[in-house]
Amino acid sequence: MAATPQDPPRRKRLLSFKTALTPIYLLALVNAIVCWTLSWVFWDRFEFSATLFGLGCFPIVVAVCAYLYLLTKKVERK
Repeated sequence: MAATPQDPPRRKRLLSFKTALTPIYLLALVNAIVCWTLSWVFWDRFEFSATLFGLGCFPIVVAVCAYLYLLTKKVERK
């Protein structure tokens, strides 16, 4: 199969898409692990435990929203 002029921009777009989301995913994962672990440690204090659990879920929701946003918008790297 011969390469067409559309192949390089598409590949560049996929790479920039992955590059844009990697830090968001890593921070969401680390935050979720830390918050959920602390939530488990402080399970006897309901308000504190529930707050930590919610704080652990929030970055995951943000990462999913960022993924959906970048799926619908064109990512251009300058």
